[in-house]
Amino acid sequence: MLGAFLNPELRDWVVSDAESQNPYSRHWLARKSAAVAFSEGYFQFKFHDRFKYRVAVVQVGGLVNRPIGANVSPLRFGSFVDHSGFTVDIPDRAAVEVLSRFAKPIRWTYVAREIRQKQTGSPSESTPPTVCPLLEHLSTAVSAIWKQAPVPLRIHTYLALARIGNFIYGPSNSPNVQRLPFGLYLKKMDTEQHQALANEYGALAMVRRCAATLAPRPLDLVSGPNSTFLLMSTVPGYPLGWCIDTLSDLEITRLIHDLQEFLAHIRSITRDAAAEKTVSNAIGTACYDHRINASLPYDEVRGEFVGPFANETEFNDILRCVHLPDVLHHAEHRIVFTHGDLNMRNIIMNNGRLSGIVDWENSGWYPEYWDYTKARYITKRNRRWLDVVDCVFAAFGDYKAEYETEYKLWEYCF
Repeated sequence: MLGAFLNPELRDWVVSDAESQNPYSRHWLARKSAAVAFSEGYFQFKFHDRFKYRVAVVQVGGLVNRPIGANVSPLRFGSFVDHSGFTVDIPDRAAVEVLSRFAKPIRWTYVAREIRQKQTGSPSESTPPTVCPLLEHLSTAVSAIWKQAPVPLRIHTYLALARIGNFIYGPSNSPNVQRLPFGLYLKKMDTEQHQALANEYGALAMVRRCAATLAPRPLDLVSGPNSTFLLMSTVPGYPLGWCIDTLSDLEITRLIHDLQEFLAHIRSITRDAAAEKTVSNAIGTACYDHRINASLPYDEVRGEFVGPFANETEFNDILRCVHLPDVLHHAEHRIVFTHGDLNMRNIIMNNGRLSGIVDWENSGWYPEYWDYTKARYITKRNRRWLDVVDCVFAAFGDYKAEYETEYKLWEYCF
């Protein structure tokens, strides 16, 4: 059994007489939270030689309830060195390496234990969060008054709040987004990308009208000489990627239902009949989508914004690869409102339920399969998430042919 996890050298070390080894080499002084996290498989050590190592985060079971901070770097380097001046023995790397080899199995045992506790406990009847109408009206009034303030004052205020937020909460998972006090988030981009944030502001305004509790509330959009800022409300919870391993089957079923309901709402958003065939961003201008840009040579004049397209045929032409002339989408899809970046980072969970969807800068009016293929374009390996994606979109149609076409284009071009 040990041979399945350990090489012969480490296996022999484990079965050897431990009493014959220096007892001091089997101890390592560490912060309690770090020691607990290591013993529970959250980290593993990989050695380059006898002393130098790198510490990697084990991406099993997510980051929720981890005994050490969630903002720990996913990869760090170090070495065992005696700084005491008394020739103290350094820790035996074999002991650390053995436990590292078992890190993933250890994590999965904790995942199984957490899921079992959910199943044996009383069934949760938690519901998605609701918005207090009074707070909605109050925030609307305050936002309207604040937006009358001079632009420089608003920008300086947001930058100051960003520094305070970074001090209190630390940096977020995205370099463009910072959590602020008072239940706010600030998104910052270069002024050249103002159109992306303008699109997100417009998309959030539309989505809030049909699914108010599941999207941030857009509060302000303002541009300075070098940067543009989007101020919005927070969505309580944490990314799905932090907890998908520990969701019970019942929670996964609820998530699928919640996502289907949410997507049905946004796909039912209508626009002017004259534009119903147009492929564009949420506010009717050029598309901002990394999948589209990845298939095109960079144009300095155009930048990262492409389109809009009068119809799906024009859109399909942009996606074509000249070296694969027979690989082409057909042009018979409905054009629906689309998030454009559904992934485990942008789906927010709270108490085992869908809390909201964030990051709407890629949203727009796209062929009905686009959210499905984009979800698979962004995350290609997490089997549980891909099963969720398949189940969610099965309610809207069979998009396997569209996925196969996209996959051939990805495989060749990227």
